[in-house]
Amino acid sequence: MFHKMDKKIVKKYFLSLALVFFCFAIISCRKNIIIHEAVLMDESATGSDVFGFIQTSILNWSFALWLLAYILTAIFLWKNGYSSLKWFKGRHLSNKVVIILLFLGVLYVLGCIPQQNYGGWFAIPVMAVLWSSFVVISAIIKRYRYRIKSGNTKDSLPESVHHRRNLHLLGRVIIWVWSCGWLLYFVAIGIAKGSHVGAEVLWRSAIASLNLFLTNIDSTIIGDIQGHDVLKGMISCVGLSAVICTILLILSLILYRLMSYLHIRHIQIDNERNHLYVFFGINDASRLLADSIYDGDPHSVIVFVESLQYSNSEQEEEKIDGWKTLVSLLIHRRKAFLDADENERRALTISSCDICCLRESPKDVLGNIGVEPVKRLIEGLKVVNDAQLHVFFLSEDRDTNVQSTAILAKDDLIGSEAFQTVIYCHARRNTINRIVEDLGLDPKRKTDVRIIDSSYLAIEQLKRNVKNHPVSYVDVKKLDEDNPGSVSSEFVSLVMGFGETGQEAVEFLYEYGAFVHKDATPDNSKRSPFICYVLDNDMKKLEGHFIADTPGVKYKKCNPYRNCKFEANQPNETNATEEVRIELYPFDYRSDEFFTEILKDEIVQKLNYVVVAIGDDEQNMTAAVEILRYVRKKRENLDNFCIYVRAYEKGTFKYLTDIADHYNKRLWKEDNDNVKKIVLFGQNEQIYTYELVVKDKYQEEGKKYYETYRSLHIDPNPDNDEGTWEERHNDILKNRKITKWERKSKIRRKESQDRSNALHAHTKIKLLQETVGKENAKDFALKALEYRTGRQSSITYPLLSSAENKLMLNLAMCEHLRWNAAHEMMGYVNNENGHKCDERTRQHNCLKPWQDLDKESDAVDYIDDYKVFDFGVVETSFKLFYGV
Repeated sequence: MFHKMDKKIVKKYFLSLALVFFCFAIISCRKNIIIHEAVLMDESATGSDVFGFIQTSILNWSFALWLLAYILTAIFLWKNGYSSLKWFKGRHLSNKVVIILLFLGVLYVLGCIPQQNYGGWFAIPVMAVLWSSFVVISAIIKRYRYRIKSGNTKDSLPESVHHRRNLHLLGRVIIWVWSCGWLLYFVAIGIAKGSHVGAEVLWRSAIASLNLFLTNIDSTIIGDIQGHDVLKGMISCVGLSAVICTILLILSLILYRLMSYLHIRHIQIDNERNHLYVFFGINDASRLLADSIYDGDPHSVIVFVESLQYSNSEQEEEKIDGWKTLVSLLIHRRKAFLDADENERRALTISSCDICCLRESPKDVLGNIGVEPVKRLIEGLKVVNDAQLHVFFLSEDRDTNVQSTAILAKDDLIGSEAFQTVIYCHARRNTINRIVEDLGLDPKRKTDVRIIDSSYLAIEQLKRNVKNHPVSYVDVKKLDEDNPGSVSSEFVSLVMGFGETGQEAVEFLYEYGAFVHKDATPDNSKRSPFICYVLDNDMKKLEGHFIADTPGVKYKKCNPYRNCKFEANQPNETNATEEVRIELYPFDYRSDEFFTEILKDEIVQKLNYVVVAIGDDEQNMTAAVEILRYVRKKRENLDNFCIYVRAYEKGTFKYLTDIADHYNKRLWKEDNDNVKKIVLFGQNEQIYTYELVVKDKYQEEGKKYYETYRSLHIDPNPDNDEGTWEERHNDILKNRKITKWERKSKIRRKESQDRSNALHAHTKIKLLQETVGKENAKDFALKALEYRTGRQSSITYPLLSSAENKLMLNLAMCEHLRWNAAHEMMGYVNNENGHKCDERTRQHNCLKPWQDLDKESDAVDYIDDYKVFDFGVVETSFKLFYGV
């Protein structure tokens, strides 16, 4: 009836009920204190002694707490009675019946019987028993109904679902057994102590019931209830039930391990399942990547290897009591078995220790850690076609990953020549850790080691979509305009946070933001204006290494002690002009200097690209929203503007997405999902994927660019031929004129450029489509691919018009600008004293303006034309994009 009445009237009813309940509390507690002896009083209080009543209430804290519970209940009825009634109305009938019975039982215990022996505290274990009984009965009924309803579809469910349901049911039974033990011990202690029972007895009985699960029956309590054989028998029965539950839990884990052992023995490697993926450790990254591999590779067999948990010393083991050991075992092991989600293509095995715990690098690493089933599966790869082995170390402990990779890479079985092996190591892509990749550059072993850097993958995610490329935020000149394919606007970017992601973002923007200037000519090429403002609180600690590593880049450092006067380095490269620079600021995004020095009106009007990677999800989104609102206030047109926000934590991604969607939709009069000004990137769900980590299509496309380079590389000395991509990668054809370290550096540099060419193809195609129109781009590409004539500055495409030839020239010049920018970010400078690439000093003879390449081509005897390589890259991009 209440839903038909006004809410204010209903709240008045509940206020009256609360006052009645409060009065009942005063009378009830006063009666209890008069009946029972006070804890710290020598004499009992009387009804007429008001001071004695107050003093007893203060001293007897158990009754004072109970009075507080009455008062809180009265307040709850007043404040939340209406909402509670609405909640109660939405429950199922069975739940309503149980709630009503519990409420009546509480009233019965709390004072309706004046002869009670155990006080109001007795209500708590009674409620626990009643509620746990209802939970257990509901779980059994639900399980029984599920088994009937599922019928023939039961077997189609994952095995982990059945395990999870059984464990949930066992957990409810454990709660019920513990509640029963709590109630029985409460009664037993109450009989032993007499009529007065307080909070001390309540919690003591709860702890005594908990100890039943470790076969520990409180003999003191049992000894105090002699003559109550029925009660002692009930406690013994509950204790036996608790022990059975504990045994079932332990047996379930043993059963899981036995089933996993049998399951992995059942899995076979054959020509249909010939790609083996082995994950050492289970965490969010490995779970997400394993799920993506399972969906993306139908030939996959996935094995998780979890190690047993041992303490660091025998002394620590002695300190661990039974409960800690049991809880650790249950939580860790059960979670591992459930996460593995074993089926016909997934399995779990347990190792005796982690690989990094091995004191030396044995030839049989897998045998030393006790994973014989994994060895059997790897042995099976030797007799199948197109066999692949992928090993992953993706834990958050990067040092452990590197150590484990270094040890496992020397395993004889892992390095077998019968199949290709790739080891993925989660670590930072820095100079130290990338040495681990050199372990795979052994011609006698078909092993490839790849560093998996989450920050690098986050930026890689941006590179794979042309919407995120700088070319999408600049103005490109059309075919009917002067200098088609060049860029008429400058590219201005802001990177907030100069940590791992921030540094990767700066490198990405500097390379992909290299375009041909609108006034450039073949005799006077120059890069269009590029400015990147970088902001970080700890800039003074971060800038030194980055600047020293990139001497060819123009930097301007803000010195706050001189009112933000800039101190610029002096690179010796032609491209590093005043119009192409990176400015570094040691400011916080919340500081006044951020708005006065960076977000000035003249900068805000030209700002195109913002990357926010401060390190904290909430701060990232806060900064992004504040910048969006500020820029929106200063300028009306946001067409060439976007903010990219790095999302780090898995749990906050949905929350951040809702915020971004809210502000994106507010910018438009109508819904426009295709235009977003706040874009999230770098979340684990998007970077730990089969396509991004394992199936690297851009590496395969990069091989096509290498084949183009090789076909255009005319060298009279056949000994200088580097062979196929695989031969070069494995360093089979070695150049003895340089050291081993320099050879590996050269291989890594060239492979990175093959990959960059494949990723940058999106920018070249975008420039083409913006210039000639998307509908005419393919026809243009087909005509350009027919044939090319001439060399050096005389290269032309006969089937193209004069304007179209100008466009092809600008695309080739753009590629050379990109190549220059990439090498500048790798630390290379122009070799002014020679005509070769020196890997030791990081000097390259081609790191110079476009107009100087002809002179360099004539100066060397092993290259006929350097410019033709850039045209070849453009042509290869056309072939790959349009499938020619």
